[in-house]
Amino acid sequence: MQQTSVVAVVVSYRPDERLFRALDALAPQVARIVVVDNGSGVETVDRLRAAARAGADKLSLILNEENAGLAAAQNQGIRQALDEGADWVLLMDDDSIPGPEMVASQLSAHAAHSAADSIGLVAPLIGDAEGTLKARAYVSKHAFDFRPVRFGAGDVLDDVAFAMASGSLIRADVFRDVGLMREDFFVDYIDFEFAFRMRRGGWKLIAVGDARLQHRLGEFEQKTLFGRQFCFNSHSSFRRYHIYRNRMRVWWAHGFRLPAFFAFEAASIGIDLAKLILLEDDKLDKLGAIGRGVMHALLGRSGVKAG
Repeated sequence: MQQTSVVAVVVSYRPDERLFRALDALAPQVARIVVVDNGSGVETVDRLRAAARAGADKLSLILNEENAGLAAAQNQGIRQALDEGADWVLLMDDDSIPGPEMVASQLSAHAAHSAADSIGLVAPLIGDAEGTLKARAYVSKHAFDFRPVRFGAGDVLDDVAFAMASGSLIRADVFRDVGLMREDFFVDYIDFEFAFRMRRGGWKLIAVGDARLQHRLGEFEQKTLFGRQFCFNSHSSFRRYHIYRNRMRVWWAHGFRLPAFFAFEAASIGIDLAKLILLEDDKLDKLGAIGRGVMHALLGRSGVKAG
């Protein structure tokens, strides 16, 4: 598969300088870049238009007047990439910066794999500047197996259970087979749901240690508790609402086919709540948002900007 078959879809929403660093890093790695901006404002749009002019035919823009949600914006870009004949679509967030050989490493790992025809998604090794993201992926070989596996340079992990959307290189045929992203999720757990849908459709996911991506998962914070300093990433009340609402929807849709996932989620919730209560600000507001998210999931409420 040639590098020129890859179209990157970058969703931006009130980005900082990392977006433009990412565009510079992506340009030599892909055939085209589609930036979908979710109503970031005049200054960002002006800079994007200038980048598009400077990039000639390399960069195209889709400008939404307001925040349509991550999934809807991803789908806008995916549709354009498919219309342009892309064989692969690379999904990127506006705070994710690819390493210089990320895409080439992903394509090489796919081409060399013995089950290349059934692999639909190739994930990178994700890290952050602060070191809060661990070099690992979650692997599941059967319904009662769901475990973290550390990996690094030279490693290719099979049987990956899910992958963070940013940095995921996805075959165009996957979208034609299982559909696009769930727009009623708006933000959060979109990638979980899509990955589980892929696996149900018979597609495999792999993770490649030589493909590196720098990413920011939430807002980085440092706090001191009992004389010890903790470094962690936090999410706003708005994000907490969508995380808890959508994670319950993923449980009901896919969790019973993968019981080990519930154990992983129980541990994740315990850690998240402990971190929120002990370290984060705006505790009551965030706990209230979590409660609303759970209640709305039970009531079957979904859609954009709910809560």
